Amino acid sequence: MEKRILFAFNAVAEKKRRGLFGECASWDTISTISHALLESGFQIWPVNVHTQEQFISFVKKIPKPHLAFVYAEGFLGDPKSLWDGSGPSTLRDILSDFCIPSSHSTSEVMTLCRHKELTYQRLRSFGLAVPLYTVVNPKSFQTVELSENLSFPLFVKPSGGGCSLGIDEFSLVHNMEGLWYKLRRIYEELRETPTIIESYLPGREYTVGVIGNEQKYVLPIIAFPPEAGIRSLWHKRNEKENHWSIIEADDPAFRKFREIAIHTFEALQASDVIRIDLKEDAQGKPHIIDVNGTPSLAGRASLTLMADWLGINQQQLINLIVAQSLARFELEVPPRLQEIIGEPLLKLISYGHEVA
Repeated sequence: MEKRILFAFNAVAEKKRRGLFGECASWDTISTISHALLESGFQIWPVNVHTQEQFISFVKKIPKPHLAFVYAEGFLGDPKSLWDGSGPSTLRDILSDFCIPSSHSTSEVMTLCRHKELTYQRLRSFGLAVPLYTVVNPKSFQTVELSENLSFPLFVKPSGGGCSLGIDEFSLVHNMEGLWYKLRRIYEELRETPTIIESYLPGREYTVGVIGNEQKYVLPIIAFPPEAGIRSLWHKRNEKENHWSIIEADDPAFRKFREIAIHTFEALQASDVIRIDLKEDAQGKPHIIDVNGTPSLAGRASLTLMADWLGINQQQLINLIVAQSLARFELEVPPRLQEIIGEPLLKLISYGHEVA
């Protein structure tokens, strides 16, 4: 019998994929994921999630899925849910009500990942390095007072959201006037969203991908040049391939980043896949600045580029994640899926990233 997968996503036309809808997928990416699931022998039930009511109605109408592959970040009809941290958890809570297991991390872990101050609190409690920070309401931008441990330059960003929402050339501030200006801009766009003011880290930025559960595999690490500047959504989508480099497993720096990535995965109790962004301070010490529980699977996304470096294509990457989800819930991995992921899994293992 074919395994049934509910495929939940948020997709909009390319011209709308910015601002509040920057989290949304392109239709090309959705087509690729759908094709990957079909090629693996699944019967898929795709839904572009607009509202909670629509999603619940859809779940009620279809045959009960064996697994939900949740690529959605929230509800298109409620754009705030796409970036304020509530969407991924709400989707998983709905699926849990119907006893449908879901891919990626749990509702609780998604809440941690989608609220940066909660991410920082958890990671710091496990001894992992995060920037010094405080959380403020941007509405009160003119009365903000900084604690003694924070000094300029500072970096300002919304606590919720991904895709670098609210991050631009004004996020790096050097004085109170710049801080007030940036907080006012965030308030004008996102209203009273909790906002992080943190120590600016001037060093190099990195991103690390981890796939797995009990066995964890760290992918080749992407390093961005120091002159990359502030990586806004526009910059991320328009970066040239030669704008970054790979830290290979035989590089002494790789072990350091691998250990941080594995400890982060375990501290958050993440599942299946995460992507971790880090930045070095003036002394070269890496600090975790973001954890993405639903990393992009687009053709030019960081996770896809890491896998491609190992000779693992986009569809194989998608199916590796699906297989991790199925195994975590002790569900049968269909023979066709086993066949598809066999070679990519060997590449991960042979790359030397298997950690018990």
